[in-house]
Amino acid sequence: MIQKPKRILFASDLSANMNEVFKQAVSLSTLSDAGIIVLHVMEDAGKNAERRVRRAFGETLYNSIRSEQKTGARNLLTGKNVDALGIKQAIAGFLEDRKGDQSDIEVSSPIEKILVTESKSIADEITRTAVEEGCDIIVIGCGHHSFIETALGDNIARKVLKRTSVPVLVVPLLN
Repeated sequence: MIQKPKRILFASDLSANMNEVFKQAVSLSTLSDAGIIVLHVMEDAGKNAERRVRRAFGETLYNSIRSEQKTGARNLLTGKNVDALGIKQAIAGFLEDRKGDQSDIEVSSPIEKILVTESKSIADEITRTAVEEGCDIIVIGCGHHSFIETALGDNIARKVLKRTSVPVLVVPLLN
């Protein structure tokens, strides 16, 4: 028998296509009364690339840019950025159906936690976070890829599926 999830990990790349994926996570949350952990992983370019950029732009500018990236991602996910309106509307729509009163939307948001992390492997970070946060399911988007991209296997969703024992809901992205 399939168990209702108690915690959902929603992995976002912050693209506009993520609205549909997030709606699926909120639908699942609404049906199962589960909390949502939102995760955005910034890919770490590696030590050599980092060293070259630091040398080219200087330590202060490099640190400033990295800090702005993290702050921008967090602001987008927490709704302090205009682009987050779609996510807020998705939450509001699903919670309005569930509660019938928009005044409860902020209080009863299914989002438990918003995490912005850095890692060399986005797939590894998603699978690690799902386990650490005790998530019962991972919700992730997957676009349509060309033959070459498919052959090379550079697909985050595929890598997550290979590396995790946590069930994964893969939502096709619209191009």
